[in-house]
Amino acid sequence: MNNSTCSKLLPLHTSLSTRTFFLIVLVLLLCVPCQTKEYTRTHYFKEQLIYHESNFDPTTDIASDPHLRGIFHTKTWRQRYYLCDKYFKRPGPIFLIMGGEEEITPQDGILYPFVSEHLAPHFSAMVIQPEHRFYGDSQPLGSQSKVTNEDLIKLMNPEQAMWDAVKLVDFIKSRYGCASSSKSEHHCPVIAVGGSYPGFLAAMMRFLHSDKIDAAYAASAPIQFYAQKVEQWAYYDHITTVADKSSPGCSDSIKTALMNILDVIAKEVVSMEEAAQKMGICFIPEYMKKDKTTFVNEIMMIVGYTFANYNMAYYPPTNATSLYQACQIFQDGSLSFFDQIYSFFQPYYITQTSTAENLCFDITNQMPSGPYATISSGDWSGVGSQWSGNMWDFQTCSFLIEKIGFSKQSMFPPRTWTLEWLTDHCQNRFQATPKPDYYVDKWGFDSDSFVSNGASRILFTNGLNDGWSVSGIQSNLSETVLALNFENGAHHSDLSRNGPSQNDTMDIQQGFVAIQNILSTFLKDVKSEYFPIEIFEVHEEEDLSIF
Repeated sequence: MNNSTCSKLLPLHTSLSTRTFFLIVLVLLLCVPCQTKEYTRTHYFKEQLIYHESNFDPTTDIASDPHLRGIFHTKTWRQRYYLCDKYFKRPGPIFLIMGGEEEITPQDGILYPFVSEHLAPHFSAMVIQPEHRFYGDSQPLGSQSKVTNEDLIKLMNPEQAMWDAVKLVDFIKSRYGCASSSKSEHHCPVIAVGGSYPGFLAAMMRFLHSDKIDAAYAASAPIQFYAQKVEQWAYYDHITTVADKSSPGCSDSIKTALMNILDVIAKEVVSMEEAAQKMGICFIPEYMKKDKTTFVNEIMMIVGYTFANYNMAYYPPTNATSLYQACQIFQDGSLSFFDQIYSFFQPYYITQTSTAENLCFDITNQMPSGPYATISSGDWSGVGSQWSGNMWDFQTCSFLIEKIGFSKQSMFPPRTWTLEWLTDHCQNRFQATPKPDYYVDKWGFDSDSFVSNGASRILFTNGLNDGWSVSGIQSNLSETVLALNFENGAHHSDLSRNGPSQNDTMDIQQGFVAIQNILSTFLKDVKSEYFPIEIFEVHEEEDLSIF
């Protein structure tokens, strides 16, 4: 029952009997979506393992050190997760939304209304969403303060995060009476879901844990970055193209402003301090003051990843978007180049006083926590700030290597990404050595060998305005490894936190229906492998009824 139906059932002015009152209360409860606290409950899985023994690799320190094995593989921790079983009817499917590189607060709850409020009722499904280890409240060692670089090197990687999800799924299935064997009529199929890095995890869950995960829906998954198949200029070159698409001439205006500012600083027409003041910057980290090159590189990195964020949010692609509005700043010929940057940085301004005066940009608020933190980090699209930024910096310093640089053709000052630079950064920050090829060599998920290595029942979706689309699987690899591309879409626009609405472009609206149909086919395939008839409830030929 959708919310529009609920409103029709509740007249505004009615004299109510007690019986009618309780009937209306019942209707209201049925209309409460999974996004609300009443139906999305915060849970803690208290038996999660700090280290999953089944994942021992003889090349790792833990496996080769009996003492470390004894410390980690028998100890448990509390993993936070969210669950909505409002629509679940056994043996309906379970949508497993993979957590990613951020905290998931109770206010956030289950992130994707398309899954929780449209796919779940359609398939009589449950939705669970675990928080990724070492983010938010999901701390394997009890608290953030106890985590050392040595701990991260041993315990913080996609493999351990996926095993966390497998163990949680087993627990949930047992709790709800779902069979552990896929050959049972009480088998509840599991569909892994995610957008961005969690999209990669969702695809890998199906690929590597096919005995536990029956299908995957991976939106804007940067799988080709992690397969080391993307040329380093592709990301920001695409963002440049989309900026011009949003406002013709935007990239030339941005490039002109940024290069002029670099020239003025290089020729010492203004000092670094004077340049900072002209850009509205009031707090500069000490490491940025050591030389002009460091100073300008970090300022330009902030400009770059800010445009990267605006690019990801460029949906629907209208003049109301931050990308378009940022372009207008740089295309305003009445502003000086420094005034353009000053206006561009205004969303980052904070107050220095208790009154709303003396607004300025404190760069330290952009930085991840931890020793030797810098603006330029493991991920040149931006790692984020505070603890989550620290953890993502580590992840992109270890196994999730993204080769992202700034070409001469982009709207940004040229800057080449090198593995040598990354290695120096990661050693300084975490005593970690980047391993770009480790997982693609171990798992074999590059597009050339993905299907031959066993990939099946995975749906990839891509918004073609998204910078990350350069790293997505954009064509069908087999009859069951499929791709949907949305011309107007940005970063997992089909898995937004707003959910489907009349504001969606036609390609995304049609995409919702196509995604539902593809997942329905996947689920039929799962059941047909073992049973001649369908034994879970799917509402055939039903429109999504969301527009």
